[in-house]
Amino acid sequence: MKTIHHMIKLKNFYRMHSTTQVKWDIMAGLCLQRKPIITKPLTDTEVNFQNILQEIEFEKSLKSDHELRHEKDVKRMEKLKNGKVIDFDDMDQASNQSAQDYVDKNKEELLNFKFASRLTEADTINDTKSLKRKLDDNLVLIVKQKLGHEDYWVLPQGLWKDGETLRETSERILKESCGNNINVRFYGNAPCGFYKYKYPKQKREQFNVEGAKIFFFKAKLLDGNVEEKGTWTDYEWSTVQELNKRLIQPYMKNVKLFLSNYNVNT
Repeated sequence: MKTIHHMIKLKNFYRMHSTTQVKWDIMAGLCLQRKPIITKPLTDTEVNFQNILQEIEFEKSLKSDHELRHEKDVKRMEKLKNGKVIDFDDMDQASNQSAQDYVDKNKEELLNFKFASRLTEADTINDTKSLKRKLDDNLVLIVKQKLGHEDYWVLPQGLWKDGETLRETSERILKESCGNNINVRFYGNAPCGFYKYKYPKQKREQFNVEGAKIFFFKAKLLDGNVEEKGTWTDYEWSTVQELNKRLIQPYMKNVKLFLSNYNVNT
């Protein structure tokens, strides 16, 4: 009888605790990226491979119109030196710009041409709010928000509202965080990442909420930039390497799983 009575009490205990639901705040976060504008510099291996391909292409390629014209010019000059009579068509062509003259003119123009620098003014002064920096790298928008009593660097995020889809929440957060002068393209309706954290004990007891669960969405910047808003105290366009110095590690560990150019093993 004691055993049966003990089992009934244990069953009631589990039933009582299993019906107790832990409440979490549902949030949506936005990973907004500006894609590279220019390619990265070639590595030594890539340069060597490129040179090999150019040599193979040169060996197997047919002569261009310019090369054929240059050969005709050389033959025409040989005839003139030897005093041979040339036809009127050759005379008309000889009076025009020769292939060699064309090459000399282009060489002169090339010497005066200067390639634009890969470094911009924003790189020089390290303007982390500018989109004209790190043109060969991905930039990710991060904001500094007050969470509890401290400020933290995070991806733009906000609370889900009843009646919204998480995608709609992330779109609303974009407007609230960045304003209307920014145009982006979302990659899909499903989250690309997830992170959760517990609130401090005082807040858990005060609001009866365990913590927050954040569902991240990815978007690509098309044009525009961030407006000064009141939902955060600061913002930056950071490279993935710079994120390691800004985001706290437990948070960064989850964020890096869905970043475009991040090696998960690093």
